[in-house]
Amino acid sequence: MQITSLFPTPLIRASLGAQSPLIAALRDAILSREAEMPDGTRHSNDGGWQSGHDLPAWTGVAGESLIEGLTRMLDQATTLVLDDRLDKRRPDWRVNAWANVNRHGHGNLPHCHPSAAWSGCIYVDDGGIGGRPGLGGCIEFSDPRGPLPLMYAPSVKVDAPGFLSAGLGERVWPETGLILLFPSWLLHHVAPYTGEGTRISIAVNFSL
Repeated sequence: MQITSLFPTPLIRASLGAQSPLIAALRDAILSREAEMPDGTRHSNDGGWQSGHDLPAWTGVAGESLIEGLTRMLDQATTLVLDDRLDKRRPDWRVNAWANVNRHGHGNLPHCHPSAAWSGCIYVDDGGIGGRPGLGGCIEFSDPRGPLPLMYAPSVKVDAPGFLSAGLGERVWPETGLILLFPSWLLHHVAPYTGEGTRISIAVNFSL
């Protein structure tokens, strides 16, 4: 007997490492920008500070290097379907990115990223979370099928990896340097951060 997963949803994970000079440079640039423009903008943020969507324009070489690296990852992960044939040519990506700074009690409301193909989150400072529950601040991805898998018999599960969260969500706790890339249509939110540090992330969209 073979169990096949139909319509899988990708989540790409990579890490720059907590001690990366690139991460340190991005952290400094983001905190400087927050000090210069304390009002920021408001989109999905529930408290905290959010920059405009022009992060590559004010993060210099560090921002440019980050976008180049993410682009290489998504070029590898993406194929085009043209005239019913797979085509591995490089997409002509358009990229925008912004910073999020969350302190105690701050989070992000449920949202997706319309008008984009891939979106991502890069953790510049995990605020002491360290990839573990306890200080909140996790990103939670919602099952795109909504509650349908739970509506009849929520206790009945498929006995195979990846099926236990059907109808629920999947949580990822930040680690400094962690990169997450996912389809832009995937609904997600950030739980309130309960630590006393500064949780800093970069969000990015890749569109055509």
